[in-house]
Amino acid sequence: MAATWLDRAIGFLAPQAALRRLRAQTAHALLARHYEGAATGRRTQGWYRTTTDANSAIGPSLAKLRDAARDLVRNNPYAESALSTIVDHAVGWGIVAATPHKAWQAWTESTDIDADGRHDLAGLEKLVMRTVVESGECLVRRRPRRLEDGFALPLQLQVLEPDFLDTSRDLASLPNGGKIVQGIEFDPLGKRAAYWLYRSHPGSSVSVTSITFSGASSRIPAEDVLHIYQSGRPGQVRGASWFAPVLLRFKDFDEFEDATLMKQKIAACLAVLTSDIDGSAPALGTADDTAAPGIDSLYPGMILNVPPGRNIHVVNPPTVADYKDFSKTTLRAIATGLGVTYEDLTGDYENLPFSAARMSRLRHQARVDDWRWRLIVPQFLNPVWAWAMQSAAILGLPVVHTTTWTAPPLPMIEPDKEGLAIQRNIRTGITTLSEAIRERGYNREQFLDELQADFQELTRRGLVLDCDPRLMTQAGQAMNVMWLTDAANPGAASAKKAATDRAVAAVVAEAEQAQSTGIAGNERFLRMLVDMGPDVSVQWLKQMFEDHPPQANTGGAS
Repeated sequence: MAATWLDRAIGFLAPQAALRRLRAQTAHALLARHYEGAATGRRTQGWYRTTTDANSAIGPSLAKLRDAARDLVRNNPYAESALSTIVDHAVGWGIVAATPHKAWQAWTESTDIDADGRHDLAGLEKLVMRTVVESGECLVRRRPRRLEDGFALPLQLQVLEPDFLDTSRDLASLPNGGKIVQGIEFDPLGKRAAYWLYRSHPGSSVSVTSITFSGASSRIPAEDVLHIYQSGRPGQVRGASWFAPVLLRFKDFDEFEDATLMKQKIAACLAVLTSDIDGSAPALGTADDTAAPGIDSLYPGMILNVPPGRNIHVVNPPTVADYKDFSKTTLRAIATGLGVTYEDLTGDYENLPFSAARMSRLRHQARVDDWRWRLIVPQFLNPVWAWAMQSAAILGLPVVHTTTWTAPPLPMIEPDKEGLAIQRNIRTGITTLSEAIRERGYNREQFLDELQADFQELTRRGLVLDCDPRLMTQAGQAMNVMWLTDAANPGAASAKKAATDRAVAAVVAEAEQAQSTGIAGNERFLRMLVDMGPDVSVQWLKQMFEDHPPQANTGGAS
């Protein structure tokens, strides 16, 4: 860095000050050289950078962001596809509780759980997730009900859009030492104490004209409200629409498609220009009373003899050859910003290798797991379970304070191979049978009851199928299983067991006599052991080893 006349003057008059100045200049030069994003100049001109906290940056933009996102979802097919993809993959047929509880099951598998009477728990999961993605956040309010209402649990859930929050209530200090941030009240320790909610949606036409809606909001305790949103910064109390990073790109692409459509319409029109040099021909579209009237339109296969002095020019329509490449580039960027794959967003699987599709699905599954286990389960399902157990305690029903959850599995791309992998995971103990059943969307108790009934019916009819692992090996070989009894005739099973016990007792007596007669007796005993069948022989060997444990060989002939 070259020294200026000012540097030299300061160095002559105050050497220590000049040294400090030089150090500061050197540090500034290093900062500008290593962090170009922190520099100011032509490249960063117009780049609006602030040092506000998360709430100051998000608060003024929340309403506009969610309004723009809702408009896109209503009118843009790709926006609706992205929203549906996130919801379908995160929730699927529903995230279910692993702990069996009859009252919970009856409550969540019916519309009793919904204050609007429209959805079961899986439907509410989808509604909550859809609201979070589109609007950035969702509110769920606990609505206690009377016992005489006849619900499985005296409780219902009301799903609310974030518009219900009264953002005008924003106070930095309350008399008790707390504060209100964008309609959310905090106690002096920073814990959420209450939510200030409107009685009805402020954007509803009924609310605007209703006498009861005067702009006033009510204070609802925080223990009766769930606030579900994705937090990206520490201290963030509200959630922005997930469409925020791609709103402008979505809008630009929407306008580009409209312009391309108009261009295509123009390109589909064939225009012909004619010129009349001497001006003797009638104008196009007017009556021509001459002996050989002119032709104003074209038809397939037409051959036209043009009179002298008449010229014809065909207009070349514009082309749209750049549409496909530009659309793919833009939609890939939009898919990346929303956390979905390009193929799920567009439905375009052209020239996609199987391995690439599989890797894309596996990478996307990591996002799905994050949405489930960092958003839906801790912010929605766990609190709802706690509410339900409080209601169960009021009814005197069993209370289970915590539970685990089972989400739908990754869709099978190769069912033959992936099904075998599930079987191996169960056999090796990595996955339980109950977990695998819940992942497929079934109730474990109902599934096993139905499976038991099927096997009992097969046994009663004397049918043996490959699907029964108790009778058939995976290779299709029949197994002689003595413990498998006929459920329709338990007496036959008892008689068979008694006959086997008598056979074992007889074999034990014969074996003791055979062992005392030497080699010939041993041969006779071995032939008898083979003849009596595997069921009896196995039981006899088990009893013999229990009564006469084998002795260690001391070196002599055995």
